[in-house]
Amino acid sequence: MWRLGLSLRMVARQHKGWAVLERKMGNIKKARKLFDAAIAANKKHVAAWHGWACLEISEGNLNKGRDLLQKGIRYCGPNEYIFQTLALLEVKAKRYEKAQSLFLQATKCNPKSCASWLAWAQLEAVQENYLFARCLFEKAIQASPKNRFAWHIWALFEANQGEYDKARKIFRVGHALNPRDPVILQSLALFEYKCSSPTIAREIFKQAGQVDPRHQPIWIAWGWTEWKEGNIATARELYQRALSIDSSSADAARCLQAWGILEEREGNIATARRLFKSSLNVDSQNVATWMSWATMEENQGNSVRAEEIRNLYFQQRTEVVGDASWDVDLSGFLAPAINRIKGFLTFDKGNEKPESSSFQQDEGDGFNNPDVINTSKRFLDNTKGGASFDLDSFLREKLSLDASRVYSGSEPYFLKKNKNNLKRNKNKSVWKPSKTKNTGTSSVT
Repeated sequence: MWRLGLSLRMVARQHKGWAVLERKMGNIKKARKLFDAAIAANKKHVAAWHGWACLEISEGNLNKGRDLLQKGIRYCGPNEYIFQTLALLEVKAKRYEKAQSLFLQATKCNPKSCASWLAWAQLEAVQENYLFARCLFEKAIQASPKNRFAWHIWALFEANQGEYDKARKIFRVGHALNPRDPVILQSLALFEYKCSSPTIAREIFKQAGQVDPRHQPIWIAWGWTEWKEGNIATARELYQRALSIDSSSADAARCLQAWGILEEREGNIATARRLFKSSLNVDSQNVATWMSWATMEENQGNSVRAEEIRNLYFQQRTEVVGDASWDVDLSGFLAPAINRIKGFLTFDKGNEKPESSSFQQDEGDGFNNPDVINTSKRFLDNTKGGASFDLDSFLREKLSLDASRVYSGSEPYFLKKNKNNLKRNKNKSVWKPSKTKNTGTSSVT
């Protein structure tokens, strides 16, 4: 009998893995059948319940997804991933109090779940409960002290709150713990550009380029800052450097759009048109490029052509995406660089109506239990009134980091030798812009 049970569990795992593969390939119907087969083989396979639910949610079947998640808990017991996904559904439905109770249950299932703490912190930030959000960010880094996402997102939160000194410290800690991550350095460079000086930002961009020379957003962001500083020739070189890495990626499309705006502002309208067209050849769904091109034509007095461009976009689009132009303030420019790590934390804060009617209410599922909600409220009150978090002590005692050296960027950061600490490769060459004068025209390759 035990051999039969073991065999069924193995079958369930195989079907679940196959289902995930089919989903990635876009074979939704086959993926559903395989998830169903996995559950039929083993009703306690929580990953199959959760995977199927995520598939249905991504397809817009919110009721079906919620029902699968509830069944997953019914057959498998409490699970942090199921509670977290249910919480995100409640956020989408704008039932924030219920989402809080679900996040609480997720963190109770696994207090070391950094993702649950981060998602909850993001919810509280959107609700403008900033003090509590900060407490949850602190919980996240205590749960996973070296998690680069936690330090990065917390730093961005503090920067948005105007706590620039604190944000800088957190960025520096994240970099010290993850010296091979170029994304943190890129955000730190943009942060320093806004808060201190272009010179400091430029040095950090150079450092990021040394860490990962093939990370396109570094060169695009650096080019953007040089353009803002009036260094047009240098900006063009940096955009060209980004395109030389990969001319067919989504980042390449964004680079071409940014370069197009630069040429438009420099009065090179024909060049800007070619760049916008090239951007759309790479990614025809890039709404920012369509709108930038239409705006340029309108500014040139070609209102008919501008309307044609907008109509072309609406005719060929396959999905609704946000209008995120590169010619925006710094907070908007940060978004594409970290989009891949914040995607699972994104919540809608628009003016759309709550989607409560999209969900079937099940009063017997335990999620609306007053005791659970009251427990959540008590946790919120206790956390808000708790002792303040001492970052310096945490760095010293838990991570063996010298806080003063970390904040100043002076290596070595560690108080004692740490074999797990990644060493920098100082032999890598650092790209430097050539010393050329700014010109009014540019050749586009």
